Amino acid sequence: MWRTGIPAATAGSFFAPSAKSCFIAGASGYRISEDASADFTVRIDNTAAQPNLRMQLVNDSAAADFVLIDDGDAVNVCTGATAIQSIRLDPAAANADLTVTLSRAPAAYKIYVRSASFSQQDAAALFAVIWQTTRKTADSGREFAARN
Repeated sequence: MWRTGIPAATAGSFFAPSAKSCFIAGASGYRISEDASADFTVRIDNTAAQPNLRMQLVNDSAAADFVLIDDGDAVNVCTGATAIQSIRLDPAAANADLTVTLSRAPAAYKIYVRSASFSQQDAAALFAVIWQTTRKTADSGREFAARN
């Protein structure tokens, strides 16, 4: 279950051997990229004093807020996504869109990763961007409702 309001059941991982891995959440697709012009840059820095998000790696999927499991056998590459956002991990980014910590230490959000396609850092970056995007969408909806 996600604390961001997106049911975990709507998230899935789809990829083909010749394509970059793609993660689908709702109607959006997210792809890890090495391109400097990616839509989002995420810095994973366990020494950051004030990260945007703190995440704990857990060994129990039932205890996790975000679960990413794939066995590397899916063949769909972001089919059906209305938008595909690219995410670049850069541990040295001075102006990252998001800075997160990722460790086994207790944290507000817990993630579980068992993936042939995504590293634990990839999963943390995916969750961080989805978390931020969901928060912005929710804030926009509240602002609209307040005006109308």
